[in-house]
Amino acid sequence: MLCFALASTWFLYRKIKITKTVAIVAAVTLIVGLVFTQSRIGWIILPMFCFYIWKTQTDVNERRAPAAFFMLLLMAYFLMVFGLSHIIGHFGFSGGSVAEHVGGRSERMGLWAQAWSMAAHHLWFGVGWGGFGPAQVHIAADFPSSTYAEHAHNIVLNFAAELGWPLTVLIFTGLGCWFYRACMQPVKTSTRQFAILCLIAVFVHSLVEFPLWYGYVLFPTVIFMGMLHQMRWSGGGVMIRKALIIPVVVFGLFLTGAITWDYQRVVTGFNVLRWEQSGTKVDVRLLEQPEFTFFPQFFAYFKLMKIEPAEGMSKETIAYVEHWTPRFGFVHILNKMAEIYVLNGAPEKAERMMQTLQRLHPDLYPDYFDYWKAKGNIDARYHAVFVNMPRRDAP
Repeated sequence: MLCFALASTWFLYRKIKITKTVAIVAAVTLIVGLVFTQSRIGWIILPMFCFYIWKTQTDVNERRAPAAFFMLLLMAYFLMVFGLSHIIGHFGFSGGSVAEHVGGRSERMGLWAQAWSMAAHHLWFGVGWGGFGPAQVHIAADFPSSTYAEHAHNIVLNFAAELGWPLTVLIFTGLGCWFYRACMQPVKTSTRQFAILCLIAVFVHSLVEFPLWYGYVLFPTVIFMGMLHQMRWSGGGVMIRKALIIPVVVFGLFLTGAITWDYQRVVTGFNVLRWEQSGTKVDVRLLEQPEFTFFPQFFAYFKLMKIEPAEGMSKETIAYVEHWTPRFGFVHILNKMAEIYVLNGAPEKAERMMQTLQRLHPDLYPDYFDYWKAKGNIDARYHAVFVNMPRRDAP
């Protein structure tokens, strides 16, 4: 969003809607904001912005931003990036240095390796839309430590993992052709350049995160694409009769209200869980799944949280936990699954589950390592699994 604002500042300056002073103050303020996010994505987006503007702002009828200004802006940005940890240290705060950002454990590399594996083993149709998280739980033990996530943090690999390579190649080839014909071939007007700058920011961000899964990024992006498409292939408007619009709007409002009301039941359920753990008397019936809900997975989670590991659990209960554990690959859920395995005669599965826990939650793993060590001192079954678990400081 800060990069969108930077593009907007440049566009307004080009259109002579703001003065040079206002443009400089706005740009510097936004650059400082980018620095304080401590995001490495800006290291790529900002140079791309400056290079693209420098190469394409050719319209002599509009005010031109000098190349020297972009060079000074980039220099100021990177000086602040390198000096951030020292700057904020004077105010009593701590921030990671550039060396720490570059040299730390790369969680994204692990996620990309997992996504590549999913796509390779489900070449044609993928693991299913929204299936990255559950599939990750199944295979994480075979990879180096990363983090539990529901997205691959790379839009191409995410599509390949969840939809398969054929559809992914078709989608991105089509988008590439559209971008070339709608953005690269036509005359570079400032309006078109502004939209392209915003698309550049979204695309770069999408290679390392999942911004398009958020409405406040997705909606502006599709509006920019629609604007660019209309500028390239202009067409007349489409008249829609009022008799059709009114029932659609009414139905949409009703559906929005129903979803909101239903989601409030989910929120109430989470509150009940929290209050119950603090010793407050609660109505546990609020945790039961209603006959109809838009969010059955959350009520399955409530039921999952009520199941305690014990000896002699029924096959149906174990199968239920096995089914929902990949959907909620949280650290406490994985540990619960491992304990159910160890108490019901499946130590090999328990060992793999603890390996998965360490791979997906390396920062929290030491606490569970200590827990299993303590349980192993009093229960030989836990000890048999503990001796084969990753070490406490495993990377």
